Amino acid sequence: MSEKKKEFLGVTTQGWIQISVICVAVLFAFFLTLGAGYGSGSGIGSDYISQTEATSEFATCITESGAVFYGTDWCSHCNHQKELFGEHFEKVEFVNCDESRELCILAGIEAYPTWIIDGEKHLGTKSLENIGILTGCEVEA
Repeated sequence: MSEKKKEFLGVTTQGWIQISVICVAVLFAFFLTLGAGYGSGSGIGSDYISQTEATSEFATCITESGAVFYGTDWCSHCNHQKELFGEHFEKVEFVNCDESRELCILAGIEAYPTWIIDGEKHLGTKSLENIGILTGCEVEA
């Protein structure tokens, strides 16, 4: 005697469980990938990841080029940008928008982090390579 399996929309209970597991796995993979590129401002991970820590000369060159980094201490994307410079971040021109609100308003800062390079706003965390291209400064690979 055969047992009749319960179906909903032509799919058995076991089939729905398999579909649910696949959906959860796909969503997990999507959010994991999305997290790898947060704050990039130009696509998932395309301008964000840098395995290189800035050199002292590179950080100095950026400041000498007139580039200014606007952010806050509580902004996780800003903190990641700072980490890319490591111990040399102190040489980067940084405006803390919590402490210098007026400067940020005058500069038209609406999101963090924001770089202003050659009078143009660049939103989001940038790789050292991208900052080098924008400022004309050389970063060691």
